[in-house]
Amino acid sequence: MSVPIRRSPLARMHEGLGASFEAEAGWEVVAGYGDDTAERQAVREALAVVDVTPRGKVDVRGALAGALSVVGDAITARVSDQWALVFTEPGGEEVLLPKIESAAASSAMVTDATHLFAGLALAGPALPEVLSLLTSWDPASLSPGASTGAPIGDVRAVVVRRDLELPVLEVYVATEFARYLGETVLDAAGRVGGAPAGWRALKAGGWS
Repeated sequence: MSVPIRRSPLARMHEGLGASFEAEAGWEVVAGYGDDTAERQAVREALAVVDVTPRGKVDVRGALAGALSVVGDAITARVSDQWALVFTEPGGEEVLLPKIESAAASSAMVTDATHLFAGLALAGPALPEVLSLLTSWDPASLSPGASTGAPIGDVRAVVVRRDLELPVLEVYVATEFARYLGETVLDAAGRVGGAPAGWRALKAGGWS
């Protein structure tokens, strides 16, 4: 019996662009587009756009302190005083969800939101220029490691700033807006010499 594979809502777009895929924790992950050197160059010199939808995502709403005390090194996006999204590697939500539920007790509502949000990582030195084409929101208002709600391409999004070796902004939207956002961001990236890339190129830049 074959193992079911979970796919990003952007999978058909990736196929049309010539992507190759790898299986990771039950997900079909975009590995690359055939030229790792060009993709890594996009990360270093312009802007790479990477589909990070397979990340595990846990939605926490309510009193956050106790619930988030057990997340460890998982990336936590505190969108407001009573709402946070916790991001893990693909499949990591299956381990993290019961831990957060136990720590939260009845003080917060904890939900597996992995399939509710599609995500893109925008990585590279041209990030400010690309964002100026996509939003009126000022990304300089967000400090490294912080998160907020902001419009990206006229779509309400949760954005997480993750400056590593180069600037990285992760953008998460409701899955029904994934295709529109993907096409809009790729068009903006293309104007500054950017390109789609896979997880291999993004991880080579220090992302995890």
